[in-house]
Amino acid sequence: MERQRRKRPGPFSDAEELEELKELFKHHIESFDYMIDEGLDLMLKRVKPVQIFDSSSNKTLRIWLDHPEVYPPQKDRSSKTSAGALYPFECRQAKISYTGSFHIDVCFQWDGGVVVREKLNFGEFPIMLKSKRCYLREADPRKLVACKEESREMGGYFILNGLERVVRLLILPKRNYPMSLVRNSFRDRREGYTDKAVVIRCVRGDLSSVTVKLYYLHNGSARLGFWVQGREYMLPVGIILKALIDTNDREIYTKLTCCYNEKNGEGKGAVGTQLVGERAKIILDEVQHLALFTQEQCLQHIGEHFQPIMEGMESESYSTVADVVLRNYIFVHLDDNNDKFNLLIFMVQKLFSLIDQTSAPDNSDSLQNQEVLLPGHLITIYLKEKLEDWLRKGKKLIEDAINNKSKNFDFCSMKDVKKVMEKNRPTQVSAAIENLLKTGRLITQTGLDLQQRAGFTVQAERLNYHRFLSFFRCVHRGASFAGLRTTSVRKLLPESWGFLCPVHTPDGEPCGLLNHMTCTCRITSYYNSPGNIRDFFKIRMSILDVLVGVGMTTSWPKVDHAGPPQVLPVLLDGRVVGSLPSGEAEKVVAHLRRLKLAAASVIPDDLEVGYVPLSLGGTYPGLYLFTSPSRFVRPVRNISIPSADGKDIELIGPFEQVFMEIRCPDGGNGGRSNIFPATHEEISPTAMLSVVANLTPWSDHNQSPRNMYQCQMAKQTMAFSLQAINARADQKLYHLQTPQTPIVRTKTYTKYCMDEYPSGTNAIVAVLAYTGYDMEDAMILNKSSVERGMCHGQIYQTETIDLGDDKSKSDRGQRIFKREHSDRSISSCLDSDGLPHVGQVIRPNEPYCSTINQVTNSKRLYNHKGSETVIVDYVAVDTKSKKHLQKANIRFRHPRNPVIGDKFSSRHGQKGVCSQLWPDIDMPFSGVTGMRPDLIINPHAFPSRMTIAMLLESVAAKGGSLHGKFVDATPFSDSVKEAKGKTEAESESLVDELGSMLRARGFNYHGVEVLYSGVYGTELTCEIFIGPVYYQRLRHMVSDKYQVRATGQVDQITRQPIKGRKRGGGIRFGEMERDAMLAHGAAYLLHDRLHTCSDYHIADVCSLCGSILTTSIVQPPKRVVREIGGLPPARAPKKVTCHACQTSKGMETVAMPYVFRYLAAELAAMNITMTIQLNSGAGA
Repeated sequence: MERQRRKRPGPFSDAEELEELKELFKHHIESFDYMIDEGLDLMLKRVKPVQIFDSSSNKTLRIWLDHPEVYPPQKDRSSKTSAGALYPFECRQAKISYTGSFHIDVCFQWDGGVVVREKLNFGEFPIMLKSKRCYLREADPRKLVACKEESREMGGYFILNGLERVVRLLILPKRNYPMSLVRNSFRDRREGYTDKAVVIRCVRGDLSSVTVKLYYLHNGSARLGFWVQGREYMLPVGIILKALIDTNDREIYTKLTCCYNEKNGEGKGAVGTQLVGERAKIILDEVQHLALFTQEQCLQHIGEHFQPIMEGMESESYSTVADVVLRNYIFVHLDDNNDKFNLLIFMVQKLFSLIDQTSAPDNSDSLQNQEVLLPGHLITIYLKEKLEDWLRKGKKLIEDAINNKSKNFDFCSMKDVKKVMEKNRPTQVSAAIENLLKTGRLITQTGLDLQQRAGFTVQAERLNYHRFLSFFRCVHRGASFAGLRTTSVRKLLPESWGFLCPVHTPDGEPCGLLNHMTCTCRITSYYNSPGNIRDFFKIRMSILDVLVGVGMTTSWPKVDHAGPPQVLPVLLDGRVVGSLPSGEAEKVVAHLRRLKLAAASVIPDDLEVGYVPLSLGGTYPGLYLFTSPSRFVRPVRNISIPSADGKDIELIGPFEQVFMEIRCPDGGNGGRSNIFPATHEEISPTAMLSVVANLTPWSDHNQSPRNMYQCQMAKQTMAFSLQAINARADQKLYHLQTPQTPIVRTKTYTKYCMDEYPSGTNAIVAVLAYTGYDMEDAMILNKSSVERGMCHGQIYQTETIDLGDDKSKSDRGQRIFKREHSDRSISSCLDSDGLPHVGQVIRPNEPYCSTINQVTNSKRLYNHKGSETVIVDYVAVDTKSKKHLQKANIRFRHPRNPVIGDKFSSRHGQKGVCSQLWPDIDMPFSGVTGMRPDLIINPHAFPSRMTIAMLLESVAAKGGSLHGKFVDATPFSDSVKEAKGKTEAESESLVDELGSMLRARGFNYHGVEVLYSGVYGTELTCEIFIGPVYYQRLRHMVSDKYQVRATGQVDQITRQPIKGRKRGGGIRFGEMERDAMLAHGAAYLLHDRLHTCSDYHIADVCSLCGSILTTSIVQPPKRVVREIGGLPPARAPKKVTCHACQTSKGMETVAMPYVFRYLAAELAAMNITMTIQLNSGAGA
């Protein structure tokens, strides 16, 4: 507590706190940095070169891409001002994108001759803030403030058209891990397929991926399915096994049946059954039926079938085509065919085990089989596709130019080829990336092996810091799941413990799909802790050396191996590297964990050691090692290794956590038996919660749904939004005028220095039923407290006027900001330059800006829309052109002080609206201190909701304010104290601790006080619970929500009132409201709503033919009417005639809803006549 008291919010945060905060955003920035450093290079090496053959000159031109460069953002060189660095704040204000030039060398080579390199500009590439190409990269808080940024700017997002966009992390299947799945959709592939398959998502070095599925057929065989150009192709497994390496049927048979041994029977870990041999025979027989016996014959067979669909391989031999298919579509993460063969054998064994129910299917919704899609990863794979498209289009253009012989096009001339290539603009490549980040949509034919095409990016709103932070910590399951009726995807599974927060998920449609990472969860990257790019090849080789050193048998092609349960297969990043004796596995795992913690070790600290032990019908056994990036990891304490100088913190992943023994430090063993002693220990009990969930004080004393509500409401709070508010032009900003720091806070609040952006007020809250205005969660606010400034706020709204953006081309470039001097009516509002004065009050429909066309001298006024009076807070102008201003940002300030109907909430999910602003003299007052509460809440809000922490907060804040210190309200602190070894006598309950603080200052131990009625001055019957509670003002205000209409705009077709608050529309009186009125028997009210106030219409009806459509008004001839002095002229009588009856007799006027007339017209259009029978009788 003393440390917290010393930590006052200073001018700049400590470096240690900034490091903690950087960790939360790090994965976004590191993925983009890797893309710039190495990812683009690797990707261009994998972009397939194009070859063009010219028959006339008999020469071949080869074009490929090389050497990408992304430059830092520069100002527009076309402007007269010096082209210098472009900073993010300028992009926000000018509503432009923070982008840098993107150049690639396009290489041309004729017939293997000299390579001609041509550097082409591929447009403007979006730059992530704080990445290696951003000017804020190494900036300390002082420099950031000098650059008009927040002192704690963390980056991790893009600025596009002045808006901040962040890439939402998406869940993907774990890379290079064969998963056994049971899905009904597998049956629909073709006739004879079952619902079982083994699926593997293989990822290449350039991050593009191919998903391969191994299906099981009813006849006992298996098919390998993969997608080529939007279509799935299935190949018999036997053909691929034979095509991969030079082998014979006996070898394949022994490899497949090694997992079955008659001695094992149905013991622990026996994954094979005698049926495996039968199935192996069926697989081999299938190949024999096709008369394929050798590797060459199998390659010929594959090549023959795939040649028509492989682009640019029409003239190649069948075996070359087959090699390309095997290389580009089958297990693309492996380069060696022997490794592919071993992996396919392993997958077939796992599939057969799933069929025989000797192993359980993997759960694709479980976090242990998932990883995330990072921003750099997404941009790289999308860019690769766009560059391949660009090359393909360029090839087509050159081929068209060759075929079109009339033009003077020289195929061997660099100039001519380049001229043709330039028709296919290279800048569209960067524009596609910018469009992806602006809209979050992929425009792709292949689908990039992703499950969705939209929802990849969201706008990072700065409503408050909690909300902004959550955008970088959230993980989405995928847009395709949002519409599904199944709830299995949304379940909170135990596997996600410590990685995903169980509390912080929204309610409603995205519930369980949009999760948030815990505060200690990290995502592995391509960089090691010193910041160097990892050499994965070297890492894998060193792990192999260690494994061989501890007794692993390496998998050679011709060597026979036993299978489980005698030995366990070892997979390293999706490659079968060998097998380990089952008895040695645990020792090997312990040894690897020891090396992970050793500082000098070459083994990375985030290696995932997934040891799946032998079991009866559990997960398929094996030792699975992962070094890849994009995995979740979290720190735990390794207690099985004696630690020197505190180096016992190990990073573990969700795959290995399931099979580990991790204990909690409070001594509760969770029912663990002594046979499996704990090897690891949790570091902190709050590590299972997200940053926002960790800010709720004593959340362990609340009912869990209330904590979930608070996580949502913390993100809807009006707070101190930004410190660099003058350098921003956000569309809408909510700002709390006088925020306070909470007296009761958790350690997380101090750790991430939330005092920089406080989000509430310490209000004195009394819990009593007073006046009846506090029923149903309503609350009474003290009028004087509100007038003193409690919860005062503003909404800032920015209007951008860009004269260069005018819709009419004729006007463009001719308009300037100016006010006509002769126009006296607007001189009070506007200055002579046509812009408003700062501090000017602007009422509805008053002008806030004036422009004049220099040529035609026509003026245009911009009037303030809306029904609120606003104040001009700030005017920013763009001084690019020296002569005249072209762009201006005018920021309006809407003062929003609390009124009846505004929403408030405590930090415990206790939300309510203000029902009365009660005068201070009528509020109850304390007999001891004379204090009046700022806010009165009804006691009925507590029993059913069980938010005990709010009562604790009230007592603690009272004690804290009396003692002049902050109170630590970190949840689960009792269990941490117990772990530190306090005896029962020493440890006291939280209530005792807080109560004694109050007693020491002469207050009641339980936080209650004697209050007197503000109206009668008599003592209230009961002692009242009163104390300070941190209250938040939410952004939902009645001024933005109220909707009222008497008359106004109507729909043109039905003549009924329009909908929509902005357009002055009404609220629909629908079917259910009609039913309620009928139930009450309120017939006149119903008639009033649905007729008189809606589309009341008087129609002329012909009583002879009953038609309302054939009537029309006959205009009488004009005749001279003598005016009688002082009286208006006599009105001619209205004459209505019926066209059908050719007479004006029998015409009647009838009041009806206009929509009835519209119905008659619609029916008439379908040749249906509606006749109306008129009757004036009482029984009509």
